[in-house]
Amino acid sequence: MVLICGIDEARRGPVLGPMVMCGAFIDEDDMPKLIALKPKDSKLLTKEEREEIYPKLINVLKSYKLFIIQPDEIDKAVKGGDGLNLNRLEAVKQAEILNEFNPDMAIIDCPSNNINSYRLYLKKLLKNKNVELILEHKAERYPLVAAASIIAKVTGDREIEKIKKQIRIDFGSGYLSDPKTVEFLKNNFEKYPELFRKSWFPYQDLVNKKFQKSLSDFSQFLKEEKKHHGHTIDDLKKLEDFGFHFETPKSEHELAIMKGSCTVILYKSGKLLVQGDEKTKKNVMGLLGIS
Repeated sequence: MVLICGIDEARRGPVLGPMVMCGAFIDEDDMPKLIALKPKDSKLLTKEEREEIYPKLINVLKSYKLFIIQPDEIDKAVKGGDGLNLNRLEAVKQAEILNEFNPDMAIIDCPSNNINSYRLYLKKLLKNKNVELILEHKAERYPLVAAASIIAKVTGDREIEKIKKQIRIDFGSGYLSDPKTVEFLKNNFEKYPELFRKSWFPYQDLVNKKFQKSLSDFSQFLKEEKKHHGHTIDDLKKLEDFGFHFETPKSEHELAIMKGSCTVILYKSGKLLVQGDEKTKKNVMGLLGIS
């Protein structure tokens, strides 16, 4: 009997609400039942499709474990509390899941662009050093990780709906690409501080009074930033806090590529190209200092 665990997270990037991590645990003999359900990356499914498949996945799994990570814990990690950062916080939670389930194999959607370094950090946290670790970007191609992705996403969405009912305000998705969320943040960042990830740049800039009219207007922030002729990889790293991750460049002219709510390409010349929907592009371009 081979026991396998798939781990993924949902809601890493929004400015509001918790991040959710799920470990899905299964006996290899039951894998055909899971595959028959054809789970996909949660981002490729509608809310209705996720809700429909959710109980079926739960029924097939041997077990599953959820972590609902609140904004204050995320902020503590992003600010370096206990020697952590957001990636390491994920590794700590993943280790807790693996130490509880003690699988023979674990397939994990890796949040870090440096997979080897992440693997070493995670392994130090594991009681069983012999577990086979498969760490990949976009690991949702594995059905078990896709199942974890769906369970995490459904749980995260339900948590957001609970908050809306509690405060009786529809603030949208919690992502900065959502106009409802942007408006809610502007008007309520002081009234409901516990809901927000205070380490996220837009929240910090609002608190510091650097934004004058809207979150998409980064002009005040940019005036205070040091001007430079070309962009560097260090400029892109700030996007990791918004759920972006590095991918391998596809041409000799590209220095780095980041994928998230949109695509950002850094060329060796120092120029940046941002691809995606206009609202998301505007926020990302502003944050990176592209006029």
